[in-house]
Amino acid sequence: MEYCGITDIGLVREKNQDAFITIANQYGDVLALVADGIGGARAGEVASSECIKYFDTVFKDSGPFDELESATNFLSHHISIINQKIYDLSKSYEEYSGMGTTLTGVLITSHGTLSINIGDSRVYGFLEGKSFALTKDHSLINQMLDAGEITAEEAINHPKRHYLTKAMGIFDSISADIHKVKDMDYYLCCSDGLHGYCDIEEIRDIIFADGKSLNDKCVDLKDLALMKGGFDNITAVLVKK
Repeated sequence: MEYCGITDIGLVREKNQDAFITIANQYGDVLALVADGIGGARAGEVASSECIKYFDTVFKDSGPFDELESATNFLSHHISIINQKIYDLSKSYEEYSGMGTTLTGVLITSHGTLSINIGDSRVYGFLEGKSFALTKDHSLINQMLDAGEITAEEAINHPKRHYLTKAMGIFDSISADIHKVKDMDYYLCCSDGLHGYCDIEEIRDIIFADGKSLNDKCVDLKDLALMKGGFDNITAVLVKK
């Protein structure tokens, strides 16, 4: 298994509020996560960094997972712990008030792969030249789409397209979407600085480009988002099975 990631401040933002991790435990399980500090909120980079640093610490000593249920329980337990820590920090220090972060990624074990999602960062899967959305955004726009209140075309430039309905650290408890997903050739975990401005067809072409290393593909994804204007922080993590 190969994995790598890249993050970039973009061309507009003053800070990079994204963070990511790719890490393996001693049993060969791989965890890839992307956290995107909530744009416009105070200390979003603190929330995303705290989240990623926490999983960097606890995953090293995790496992072995004897089944996917134990992997799911591991994720749920530690997501709850770090959510509480971010929430407590936001309530204890004025400069952290209102901070939060998305969290999305995959946990790949010998028993299968889990997708993880809170917020509007995304996981995509790529198999045999095709792309698959493996997470669903927790956003007001998605709620409106599901209710039939707006069309997909109206959603693209809707003024509330960045409003989240769920994020880490905003409330003292959280439930993540954790689902078993199909085996893929590639998994892409990314912040909305990539998926919000780049067509999935363009992303897919980069993923399946011949003669390029995984790192080259991450750089190409970042450069694509910059070419589209670099309006947000850009993070892409690629895992090749």
